[in-house]
Amino acid sequence: MMKQHSQSNEVEALLSSLSKHRSIIARGYAAKREAEFYSEEEPVIQLLRTQGFVRPVGEGQFRLSKQLRDLINRGVNRQHIRDINVNLGQFTDSLDLAVEDYLSAQNRKDRDDIESACDELVSIFYEMGDFFSDASEEIDQQVKLVIGNHAYGAERIRIIRAYLEKLDRLQEAYETLSQSLTDEIYTEDSFLCDERIKFISRTLKYIDNVKSTHKEIKAVLHMREVREQRTQRLRQLDAYLRENPAAEFNKAASLASDCLLFRNAQKIDVQSFIDVDSHDQKWISFYERQVATSMLKKPAVVDKYERPSTDSMAASPVSRKRESSIALDMIGEMVKCILRDKQSLSVTRYWQFHPNRNEVSFSYWLYISRTHLTRLIKSPKGLLAKYVNVKPIYATESQSCGNRTVADVVVAYSHLVDHDKAGSGRGGSSEVL
Repeated sequence: MMKQHSQSNEVEALLSSLSKHRSIIARGYAAKREAEFYSEEEPVIQLLRTQGFVRPVGEGQFRLSKQLRDLINRGVNRQHIRDINVNLGQFTDSLDLAVEDYLSAQNRKDRDDIESACDELVSIFYEMGDFFSDASEEIDQQVKLVIGNHAYGAERIRIIRAYLEKLDRLQEAYETLSQSLTDEIYTEDSFLCDERIKFISRTLKYIDNVKSTHKEIKAVLHMREVREQRTQRLRQLDAYLRENPAAEFNKAASLASDCLLFRNAQKIDVQSFIDVDSHDQKWISFYERQVATSMLKKPAVVDKYERPSTDSMAASPVSRKRESSIALDMIGEMVKCILRDKQSLSVTRYWQFHPNRNEVSFSYWLYISRTHLTRLIKSPKGLLAKYVNVKPIYATESQSCGNRTVADVVVAYSHLVDHDKAGSGRGGSSEVL
């Protein structure tokens, strides 16, 4: 316990150092090449250098270490192909050493060393699972972004092929690791066998994701190859027709009936343009009829759609602001009652018995109590999610109806919900006031 507490203090001190010098780290990350630092910042640069975060590269210049830059890239979602690691060698080497330490500790029957080796093995297996998870998710996300852009130029295809190569290497790494985990030591020792099974069960979905992404890339590349072949043929035909404008395709015309596209083609009546200067009465009469017909056609009139007004649209801004202020105060009081009594609460019944119910319409109260509490719960800075759970109750609608109507909202105390789930076997239930 003392060792764990000591390690926790070391981590806190390291994170505190990073936070204290975050401006220098941000400056180094923003620089495309080398970042400059002032003379008074040299002690800080030396400290970050000893911690492995920066590297001085010249007089008054520094760069972030690759590990720190990769960590920041992951946090700000700026992954590059070269940043996606598919090299499993460092993990397999660490796994072999950890297994040797574990077996050696077992032979010595040293309980402390055995416990330490077990912790190290569990950590390595989790890191290998995270390795496959991160690599597969990053490649899948980047591939979807590339495929989503339909402008498949040479550069974009090069990027897709690079991701395909990464996927191949990732699959090879997984197959190699899976083969090494079939050794006798991983089947005879109960601890290693359990960790092996846990690792395989955790990584199966990631490998399925890798295979799915691999098929998707293959399909995209195949379709592009088909389009390129068709485009090449059309260009060759265009070049031939430009050189031989009077060429006749008798053979092609005779084979047209064998093509499904030509068999299903609809007949098109071709009408030449009108040559008014020829004084041909037939064409002039046809032109006059067309003009007269077009003049009889009335332009289409688009009916203007007016959205039916709702309570929130009909209310004036001043009255809506006053109603919103009163409703927010009521929500604050309601949350205090839930936390104090540790009970679930129906917002409809709370509104019915509240003295200010005449100041807030029921429809607006049903809307604001659900949306405002949901925003507070989803807020990353808020703590309300630990104690309160919001559950809308929908009205019964016909199966053909495409909308759902909220009839009530239940605001539950989270600890009470967990207790009820645990005690459901004993017949326990929470009462909704």
